Amino acid sequence: MYLPILTYHRLLPGDPSRSVDPKRISVSQDQFRSHLRWLKRLGYSTIDLPQYVRRLRQNLAIAPRSIGITFDDGYEEVLTLGLPVLQEFGFTATVFAVSAEERNRWDDGNALLMKAAQLRQWREAGMEVGAHGCRHAHLTQVDRETARREIKDSKLKLEGLLGHAVTLLAYPYGESDPSIESLTREVGFEAAFATDRAPRDHYENLYRLRRTVVFPRNTIWEIFMKAQRWYPAYQDWKRKGLS
Repeated sequence: MYLPILTYHRLLPGDPSRSVDPKRISVSQDQFRSHLRWLKRLGYSTIDLPQYVRRLRQNLAIAPRSIGITFDDGYEEVLTLGLPVLQEFGFTATVFAVSAEERNRWDDGNALLMKAAQLRQWREAGMEVGAHGCRHAHLTQVDRETARREIKDSKLKLEGLLGHAVTLLAYPYGESDPSIESLTREVGFEAAFATDRAPRDHYENLYRLRRTVVFPRNTIWEIFMKAQRWYPAYQDWKRKGLS
């Protein structure tokens, strides 16, 4: 089984420029609204990721036009700009929050991340919160003890802030390996998410679930493609052709 999961990062009030978005991974609020408007018109609906993971574990099917929406890092604009759009179309989403940082120190250092009260506000609006490490460490490039601390402490800190269990993790930079996945399981996460270098079938490894990243250059047609269950096969075929 494969649930198409669209992965966003930061939202901006205007069109992204290289000066405010050097890594070119932000989309404007208008772009985001356009994406959701078309998905809604085409009959798509979101499924909460904890519910999806439970269905995976129980080998239960999902509705044909189900999608997931995630935001990595937990930027403030996801709350201020993204939540109203999600509510406008009746969609839900998961924020994977960096728990021990106030700004995106791993990038340009200027963008603010959601504080505890904002994460609670997001959660109270019917959205989900997952972990994205304490300091956005590249888990496959640090020693095992540092990786364990990043994974475990991110879970404990968010649970303390929110007052409820945090069961899902998204790997910073989308990368993991068997050792990192084993640590994630040992710490108590029920599932973890990578990006596009992961199995096409989510049954294969619940600690390396595949997602697809949305970029500001993506057209509506490309968003529609990313929402298809055949997209991972197309993506792998295209990558192989370019290698």
